[in-house]
Amino acid sequence: MHRWARSRWRSGRPEKYGAEPDEAAVESIYGAFEDSLMRSPEQYAAPKPGVVETVTKLREMGLKIGSTTGYTDAMMAVVTENAAKQGYAPDAWFSPDSVDGLSRPNPYMIFANMQKFQVPSVQAVVKVGDTVSDIREGRNAGVRSPGVLEGSSVMGMTQAAYEALSAEKKQAALDRARQVFLEAGADDVQLNIEQLPAWIQAND
Repeated sequence: MHRWARSRWRSGRPEKYGAEPDEAAVESIYGAFEDSLMRSPEQYAAPKPGVVETVTKLREMGLKIGSTTGYTDAMMAVVTENAAKQGYAPDAWFSPDSVDGLSRPNPYMIFANMQKFQVPSVQAVVKVGDTVSDIREGRNAGVRSPGVLEGSSVMGMTQAAYEALSAEKKQAALDRARQVFLEAGADDVQLNIEQLPAWIQAND
């Protein structure tokens, strides 16, 4: 079953439809999302703030950018084309389609990136992510796995909603999300992606 669709079911109306979806329900939810993505790729392809600038810095440090995703190859074909127009294009990406459907938190998409770049050791890899599945994927692969707070699914709010919070409520939300990442096994938790290059240099 698609984990994304299952989580959407649980966050919806389980008291009405049941706590656990069946296979048909999951496929229906995921299919609706896939159709929506194909109709409006720009809605799902925009890089988050700081990503383009951070990737430029990482490449200046001599690093390759590999991506893993829960999207299918067909969905990624749409997303990557539109993301590239907005300045973001990883050196490689792998979806569950590339690894026999073994999506996150399995480590195999990370290993596929390592094979692509001929990286001989997991010690040379950093898996940064903004979801718990990202962190668990990195931990299962044996690579360093910092989490990113701003814009994360763990924070669970839009940028506008986050910025509208008082300083006290914003800090409380950040603290809660940080704890979730740490409990998932994150090696560190950063406020935003722009802190990644300095973190890598400090932990080399």
